[in-house]
Amino acid sequence: MQNAGKLAMVLGTRTVLLNSYHRFLSSFTQINSSPLSSLQCQLHTDASSGMWRGSNFPMQQHLVQSTMSRTYFPTEAGTPNANHAAVPAGRRMAAISTADACDSNAALLLSGSLRALEPIFKIYGQCRAFSGPIVTLKVFEDNVLVRQPLETRGEGRVLVIDGGGSTRCALVGGNLVQSAQNMGWAGIVVNGCVRDVDEINACDIGVRALGSNPSKSNKKAVGDKHVLIRIAGTLIHDGEWLYADSDGILISKTELSV
Repeated sequence: MQNAGKLAMVLGTRTVLLNSYHRFLSSFTQINSSPLSSLQCQLHTDASSGMWRGSNFPMQQHLVQSTMSRTYFPTEAGTPNANHAAVPAGRRMAAISTADACDSNAALLLSGSLRALEPIFKIYGQCRAFSGPIVTLKVFEDNVLVRQPLETRGEGRVLVIDGGGSTRCALVGGNLVQSAQNMGWAGIVVNGCVRDVDEINACDIGVRALGSNPSKSNKKAVGDKHVLIRIAGTLIHDGEWLYADSDGILISKTELSV
């Protein structure tokens, strides 16, 4: 009888475990087979507890991958989600410290393949560190050609504007910076001035400029796109890479890795 009692306890425990396992599989299958819209509603993270609402199992606050659909669901701000447009590589890539880049690429500095701009720029925008392929633009006190690229898809690139160093008017304002953010540009560097500084500083994008001036620019559409420019003592080619952070700005012929 004693052995029979032990056997009954073992079988009872196994039954409980099997029932729990089947309930877990049922929940998991339901998650994987749910429509995307309802699944996104189910998988809401409670930021304070780290629990998934609508389920009974805790999850770490990181990317959760559905094994059936390979759909990624973010549990914190800024995490990629495959159901939306791809996050521009130049905006969301891991930030490279300009100081580390210089220390790790001494040979490139000596050869001129990696150059540091003279420290003449002020920092604007919420994104203090950014990088991406360069799109060059040469204008003078006229921003019609500045507007055109910033209203198209940026795809993580950086617009570098040679405004001739003029500080008599602004080439970029709050509306253009907001458009650049919305269109996926990683940053804007202006060899000239900006305006609407408070609006620019509220945008999640990196901006560098010589300063600010409330005066607007001319509207004659005069200038050149994708040309060789010289800014802050450095020649810059269209298609090169720019790296910016609180220490300064680097120009590289190729994409860097540290």
